[in-house]
Amino acid sequence: MLENTWGLLGSEFLSNSRRTRTLGLGAAVRLFNDLAVPGLGGVWYGKQLLLATLGVAVAERARNKGAKVQNIEVANAIEALACWLAFRENNWKSDPRLRGNTKLQGKDDDFSFARVRQRNFYVTQPMRMATVQALPALGLADADGARFNAFRCTDAGTVFIEEACRAYRPYNRSVIDHLVQWVLGQDRRADTDALRNALSPLTSLSTDTLPLLSERLFQGGIEESEDKLRRRNALAWVEGVRQKPDKNGWDAKPQCIDERHWHDLVAGAKLFSTRDAAIAVLDALEAHIGNKTQGMSHSLHTAVPDTLLPLFTSLQTAAQAFLDTKHADENATAFCRECAKDDASAVLRSLVVRDGHVLRLVGELVKPGPAFRGSALTNIEAGGNGEDLPVTKGIPLPEGISYRMRNLYLLNLDLHGDLNQWLNPIADGVKQ
Repeated sequence: MLENTWGLLGSEFLSNSRRTRTLGLGAAVRLFNDLAVPGLGGVWYGKQLLLATLGVAVAERARNKGAKVQNIEVANAIEALACWLAFRENNWKSDPRLRGNTKLQGKDDDFSFARVRQRNFYVTQPMRMATVQALPALGLADADGARFNAFRCTDAGTVFIEEACRAYRPYNRSVIDHLVQWVLGQDRRADTDALRNALSPLTSLSTDTLPLLSERLFQGGIEESEDKLRRRNALAWVEGVRQKPDKNGWDAKPQCIDERHWHDLVAGAKLFSTRDAAIAVLDALEAHIGNKTQGMSHSLHTAVPDTLLPLFTSLQTAAQAFLDTKHADENATAFCRECAKDDASAVLRSLVVRDGHVLRLVGELVKPGPAFRGSALTNIEAGGNGEDLPVTKGIPLPEGISYRMRNLYLLNLDLHGDLNQWLNPIADGVKQ
């Protein structure tokens, strides 16, 4: 039954996850992202929603025909098939909408569901995981809880699938009927232009499907009315930014965003800035310890290294900026109060205690933890945002804003047929 856990944190992911410095802010970060754009999860283009909804619908129909399959493995298998077909079409070029370049190469001989469903066939972190919140929030799936395996396709989800796949008839069947046959093992064929065009993340949703997706973003599913309103207002904002990409800073609130929403967006950005500044301090301390020729530690009784002092100033400034918003979130407030202290050693103590994996506190000594490297790291390795995609760079939204707002900007580009131009500005002759 290993395949039923495919898409959870597999063993090969644990070594990387140990590098992540959450600093005890996981709940606060999730809160501010949810407050920014409720119900979006990690979705940033339309095909993510289609592939995941297809996975739920196909699994449900296959079970009705006697197959012992769960939503996760079917959705992951369909996503793997979609990426394989897309990679074969684009000669295995990397694209942020695709995963599994290395995993999927050389597997052309057998793409039957029986093989693709195997746990190690595709990536450990499929794109489906970014849709777990979005499918029920947008009304594409019903759910008794937060588990993807418990999702059921709604009528709106079925209409979404049918419209998106209407033009494609693999082997003279509907896309969903052929995928059910594929899952049942009654038709192993998968390499067809019709299926590629229907599933490929590189192929945009049809123009007739985009209004349905827009409606889902507006109407949503079973949510609080304020959540729906915030998502609608956020969508209106990014549409305005798409039309007029200049002058979108923190100095002026957009008319379509209400005061409470704006306050949450501003406070969230300041919390994220404080978190990143704290990580920079820890990263620099790790490098300082790693550069020592002996005694791989730092005593809190000694002076803070000179190289850390400017970073402490930035951290204190960022923390105070969050505190000045007077936001009600207690976790974020407690963290920023710790970071705003004048005593640098006290701040270091708090940060190392919150870290515990890369650096750890033994008495009054800061020592290497199990994930210590002692060298300069990338932002994600060092525990930075991690949610961001490379394609979000250059999006004309205020600095530090929740990654969900940037993802919504990209999703809105997709709704207007402009995402390919954004991702490939040179090929399409468009300057970002």
